[in-house]
Amino acid sequence: MIDLFLYLLLGTCSGILAGLFGIGGGIIVIPAFFYIFSSMGVSQDILSHMVLGTSLGVIVFSSTASTFSHHNRKGVRWKLIKILAPTICLGSALGGITAGALSSITLQSLIALFLIISSIQMIFELPPPKKNPRTSVLGPIVAGGGIGWLSGIFGIGGGIFSVSYFYHRGLQMKQAIGSSAACGIPIALAGSISYMLVGSGQSNLPEQSFGYVYLPAACLVGLASAFTAPVGAKIAHRMKQKKLRIAFAFIVMFMGINLLLR
Repeated sequence: MIDLFLYLLLGTCSGILAGLFGIGGGIIVIPAFFYIFSSMGVSQDILSHMVLGTSLGVIVFSSTASTFSHHNRKGVRWKLIKILAPTICLGSALGGITAGALSSITLQSLIALFLIISSIQMIFELPPPKKNPRTSVLGPIVAGGGIGWLSGIFGIGGGIFSVSYFYHRGLQMKQAIGSSAACGIPIALAGSISYMLVGSGQSNLPEQSFGYVYLPAACLVGLASAFTAPVGAKIAHRMKQKKLRIAFAFIVMFMGINLLLR
């Protein structure tokens, strides 16, 4: 019963963040899953892999709901998404395979450092956006592969990378967030399938797991996040982003430091 409550609460919070920032909710889901799965007795050898794979499963739900909400508010640049989507899928699948080759402790340290660096980037907007960016078709293709690969490794929807990319490419913040949410769908689908396949041969998986994806957590947190993602999207289109971005960046930094000191 406690696990059910935690999953629903986690899904509610991650859904709002997914809609608000176009990040899929992985940044809050990942640290929470480390705590929950550790208390469940998941082996340290596969703990990080289970956390990341299950996080991607959640993001399938939250990104889909968030994307529809932003689309209804004309916040998704579909022409750009169509260019990025194929290489995003390929990169995300390769990211899951890459993560499978790394140790759990290495993954945990990389995630923590990633969160801290991302928070600094969000606070100071590094690098500053160009006023009149010019990008060929090759640029989004390469960017899509990189975003997908890093997202697959870290078990996130890629919002930290894609929001920054879209923003520095010249999109308004609201469109950058909406387009980032759309990127999260192929990233999460390809990444979670990759984690399922890579982990399918493990003998010490928790019951009701499909490879490195723990289905009860992925489904319950994912469904709860799907219900609340539209709330976050609604807020994003009504409020100024600067203060929200900075406040969220400090939350991300706190999570990263906490994870690094575990």
